[in-house]
Amino acid sequence: MPVDESFTKQQFSNKVRETNANYSDSSVSWLLSELKREQRIASIGRGVYIRVTEESGKREYNYDHLEAYLEIEQAVSREFPLIEFQMWEMYQMNEFVNHLFGRNTIFVEVENMCEASVFEMLHERFPDVLFCPSKDMYYRQRGNDDTIVVQKLVSEAPKPAIGHSAPLEKLLVDLFSKKLTGRLVSRSEYQGIYEDAFSRYSIDEMRLFRYARRRHLETEIKTFLKEKTNVELRYSQQEDGHAFKRDIYAGVHQRVTEKV
Repeated sequence: MPVDESFTKQQFSNKVRETNANYSDSSVSWLLSELKREQRIASIGRGVYIRVTEESGKREYNYDHLEAYLEIEQAVSREFPLIEFQMWEMYQMNEFVNHLFGRNTIFVEVENMCEASVFEMLHERFPDVLFCPSKDMYYRQRGNDDTIVVQKLVSEAPKPAIGHSAPLEKLLVDLFSKKLTGRLVSRSEYQGIYEDAFSRYSIDEMRLFRYARRRHLETEIKTFLKEKTNVELRYSQQEDGHAFKRDIYAGVHQRVTEKV
């Protein structure tokens, strides 16, 4: 497949069967999984991929979390084995920003109705734990290091690939949130963050914009990318085409329903 072009699973399957017509659907799926595991291809949307080369340098995002993070993750997992939660830390942003964060904050985002229970447990074991703080409360009450913030996990957030570490797509969208997570990084840093993230790592654009849509941020982020960055989206045009078809179908369906 061409290096600079995206391709679908069906296109990949057709190409494989040009070489070996006996490849079954399951064999094609296995081959795709192996190529992803070896980081020779990367997913940029549901069933859409690009080739990864040494020249492109793109890879799957993975962050080696600090010991304090791992201790908190283990405590929550042990005490609440059935709840859904994700975590990330401010030091992750230091890879992308010019003005580095000197004090860390570890965010524990918990499924609805379970935040208070997780907060109480962590508050008993760790010194600086805040519950859904405002920006002002955060800056008044945070500790010298490793402050823990417990807050609600937005439903339909992208799922972690490893453990409970929030995916990069989620972190990029949450920068535009009106909540605390969108008010800790200077807006002047956003261009560099997005350009570095897209140039260094394989970003699943469909997953990113699905979550942005859930948070009512899709239009804002797409406008920002178009007007303020050099990021070239590979999947958005195809997805916009699908959305256009869905809108047309919805309009036709509505007219038929009205007539009936």
